[in-house]
Amino acid sequence: MALSDSTSQWPAQLLSGLGTPWNTVNAQGQLALTTQAFALSWSAGRLQVAGSAQLDALDMSSRLSTLQPMGSYRFTLSGGATPGLVLSTLSGALRLSGQGEWVAGKLRFVGEASSAPESQAALSNLLNIIGRRDGARAIIKVD
Repeated sequence: MALSDSTSQWPAQLLSGLGTPWNTVNAQGQLALTTQAFALSWSAGRLQVAGSAQLDALDMSSRLSTLQPMGSYRFTLSGGATPGLVLSTLSGALRLSGQGEWVAGKLRFVGEASSAPESQAALSNLLNIIGRRDGARAIIKVD
């Protein structure tokens, strides 16, 4: 699959179609996808990624929090010998960060979610869904 260099936008509600946990989160906001020489292929049973794709999740909110919006976020997927994924916060009280890579055909990702001190009560339920709690933060891990 190859995508031409482009930018497209969609409502974040489309994420609910991916099932759990997205249908529980019921994300609201805007998604903006930008691709540059982006292509996916399978070779010898492994995912090959070329180019880059950037997904901005803008002015995101959830039915699990009274805070509206919670923030804006960026996922960047970079191709190469070991494709990488980076999650960062652009703005907002819900802070998300993390890094991952595809190794031996599997995504390995480690990140964390936390909240600004004044928003802890409003974001507590969402942090419980996002990952394993470690005090005021939630650990996100995909192996």
